[in-house]
Amino acid sequence: MPAAHRLFKTCIGFLILMIVTLPALAQKNVLKGTVLDTAEKKKLNHSIVALISKTDSTLYRAIRTNEEGDFELTKIPPGKYTVMIAYPKMADYLHDITVTDTSKIDLGKIPMITEAQLLEEVVVKAGFAIRMRGDTLEYNADSFAVRPGSNVEELLKRLPGIEVDKDGKIKAQGQDVQKVLVDGDEFFSDDPGLALKYLQAGAVDKVQVYDDRSEQSKFTGMDDGTRNKTINLKLKKDKKNGYFGKLSAGADGKDYYQHEAMGALFSGAQKISVFGVSAKTGKQGLGYSDMSKYVTEDYEMISDGAGTVYYYSNNNNDIDNYYGNGLPSVLYGGAHFSDKWNGDRGKVFANYRAKEVNANGWGNNTSTNVLPDGTSFTSIGESRDRSHSFMQKGSGSVTFGLDSFTLIKVSLNGAIGEQSANNYSTSGSTNEKGFRVNANDQRGSNVNTNRKFGSNINYQRKFRKEGRTLSLTFQQDYAKSNSDRYNFAATNYYDPNSGNYKNADTLDQLQQTSTPLQSYAAKGVYTDKFTKDFGFSVEYGWKTVQSSNVFNTFNNANGKYIDRIDSLSNNYDFTVNTHITGATLNWARKGISINAGSKLFLTSLEQMNNDKKEGDTRRFINVAPQVVVSLRLPKNTSLTVNYSGQTEQPTIEQLQPLRRTSNRLYVQVGNPDLQPGFRHTGSLNFNKYNMIKQSSYNVYVSVNYTGNAITSSRATDAQNRIVSQFINLDGIVGIYGYMGYNWQYKKWHLRPSISTNLGRSGNYSIQNGSKIKNESLNLGTRASLAHDWKDVMTTTYAASINYNHGRSNVAGNNSNRTFSHTHTLNNNFYLPFKMELGSDCSFTFQPKNSSFNSSINIIQWNALLKKKFLKNDAGVVQFSVNDILNRNTGYTRGVSGNNTYESNRFVLKRYWLLTLTWNFTRPI
Repeated sequence: MPAAHRLFKTCIGFLILMIVTLPALAQKNVLKGTVLDTAEKKKLNHSIVALISKTDSTLYRAIRTNEEGDFELTKIPPGKYTVMIAYPKMADYLHDITVTDTSKIDLGKIPMITEAQLLEEVVVKAGFAIRMRGDTLEYNADSFAVRPGSNVEELLKRLPGIEVDKDGKIKAQGQDVQKVLVDGDEFFSDDPGLALKYLQAGAVDKVQVYDDRSEQSKFTGMDDGTRNKTINLKLKKDKKNGYFGKLSAGADGKDYYQHEAMGALFSGAQKISVFGVSAKTGKQGLGYSDMSKYVTEDYEMISDGAGTVYYYSNNNNDIDNYYGNGLPSVLYGGAHFSDKWNGDRGKVFANYRAKEVNANGWGNNTSTNVLPDGTSFTSIGESRDRSHSFMQKGSGSVTFGLDSFTLIKVSLNGAIGEQSANNYSTSGSTNEKGFRVNANDQRGSNVNTNRKFGSNINYQRKFRKEGRTLSLTFQQDYAKSNSDRYNFAATNYYDPNSGNYKNADTLDQLQQTSTPLQSYAAKGVYTDKFTKDFGFSVEYGWKTVQSSNVFNTFNNANGKYIDRIDSLSNNYDFTVNTHITGATLNWARKGISINAGSKLFLTSLEQMNNDKKEGDTRRFINVAPQVVVSLRLPKNTSLTVNYSGQTEQPTIEQLQPLRRTSNRLYVQVGNPDLQPGFRHTGSLNFNKYNMIKQSSYNVYVSVNYTGNAITSSRATDAQNRIVSQFINLDGIVGIYGYMGYNWQYKKWHLRPSISTNLGRSGNYSIQNGSKIKNESLNLGTRASLAHDWKDVMTTTYAASINYNHGRSNVAGNNSNRTFSHTHTLNNNFYLPFKMELGSDCSFTFQPKNSSFNSSINIIQWNALLKKKFLKNDAGVVQFSVNDILNRNTGYTRGVSGNNTYESNRFVLKRYWLLTLTWNFTRPI
């Protein structure tokens, strides 16, 4: 035993010795060096060192040199690589190496020289697939093969780390792309879809991906933590002068059609674009985004701390909106012009668009509302409507430089339009006993007109000291909306205890509304720096908003609407004067930025009831604090924490002491004693992107709470007649969280992703004198898998599961749970003879639950077959079918607090289109 014991101890000791010494004996490869500036004889810290595989030109890893200009890479997979070193204003250094398991590669002192003084020993190569330039990831477009005639969207789908879904939505490095620029400028306003759809891939030289800062941050040089994921398409030199566009016509020969035309002319910095759409397929735009983006404000509105805007601004109440009910026929067109000169210090741009929409639709709904005493009402209704709208919008700006330090920018925007509609509806309610309590037939027509105009003058001055700037802004805004609504309603009432007829009431009225508004504002902002990293800004501004709401109700008297109803009419003025002061401190260094400050709003609210000659003036001091901490961590990782507080003022409609009603069953009452609310919002945003694995991990969490929130107090009687008034109550904490991870298996051309989200929301209200608490908890998860078989097929499968738990403290309606899951399968097959077959199918399943005793299963399948022809595949003929199985439905259902609802509306079902398209392009 002693001998065996000694042998056992010897073996254990030898094993421990091997475990300890093996790591020391293991060979590790190493690549190191020191980056120097040959001109100024100094070490270049924070230079980018990238290792690029020569096999497929993909980026293996990128790091930065330390304070001494040194770098070191270890554990490199064996293979052939190109070492690329980049530093601002220096020529790229490129060096080919071969790495084995035991390589010890020391590049020594690596000389870097300016681009203007290239030496013969510096090798500059073009054609690398990916490189880093500062914080910009740059793709060489020609390194990623696409079919001749392909557009930029097809190119982006080939680039590692960039995703484009079927709707044209782009993600880069796991984040949503918010801007797509062409040679650094917006192309036809800020809608990325045009560049993706109409620019040819062959015209693009480089695709650059970076985080763009805010305009204010770029001007002042102070980092405010704001980032917008941006793609910039750099065109080839021989493609910057020429024209391109698209002509497309599609129809089924009977009811449906979709025609498009678009043309653009590039001549240096000058760009001219026009587009037109004629459609009757439920698709208003060019098929990829909301066309309302085409005309945007070219400046930021001066805020007076209102939070919820209490008047009509340039962006609100667009009368050309279409919400998906009915079959619309659309005529849509627009134009764009832009130019630059004097080293880009002089700029001009102009946008115009016009739109006409005609739509007919129908819908029906059923809802059940439970009251605090346990009684309930079930309402069933149907409606039909016909509408017409016509709108014109325009915007433009001119920027010119007085000298190299001073810029002045003048911007204008405006819109005019009108809308008319005719509608008919019928509805009725029963109580929890099953007895009918009311029945209502209503018909009406209305005509609305809108006029809007806004202007902005901005003066920007940079001083010789870095970080010292001055900006002055002057703004004017005008809007006016007029409405005439003719309304007829016949209402029958029934005994709630027997269902027997009681009496009837008829309403035949004209409601005329006029809401003029004008505002004037001015603001000055001064920035400076205490040190290189520590700066500040101070501002002062003033704004006045004068708005009115003249609401008159007239009864029909012998066919004429001249009998004014004083109790349902009011002339009300609302004037807000605000002095704005604020200060912000900014500290930024090596990837960290802290921005903290607050604005102070000294507000005077003047309310005047012109009918009663009664007025009231209230004064508030509103504080809007904000803190933003942004960390740019190593290895493409970022973390941003944000908190902001903002006052929410009541709207003029909520304040006006007026009873509004279009039938006797619902009356809305204003409250001139409403107080402002205050909203707290905090968020955390974490992003991590691994260029080696082509993966990204994203986390977003937000929390919000509104004190003194504006909500409603409702009184419902036994006939289910409702009188609702605006009141103040504290809100409920709302939470939203998202977590997502996506990656790829390059060898198998697979791109999986998975995400989950959680949301909690709720509110308090008063119902028949009782305080009601309604809450909703939403849980969801989504997974997808995309496969790309080059030149053969692409496939994407996605599945999502959603769960909603609604709770209310109303007796008999304490908890409602709904569950649904959706699956989508998209395929694109590349066939011989330049043909393609596309298919997308979605399956939605809503099982029965405690609120609904039936399940809903919806399957919608669309497909297309197209063939390319002509030179460079410029011609395309396509046959497409929408809703092949004819299973599309407008049915929706849900639970909101103590209310359960179901609705159905008109939607497009099966139809087909035969489309002929010509994509043209020609250099000048």
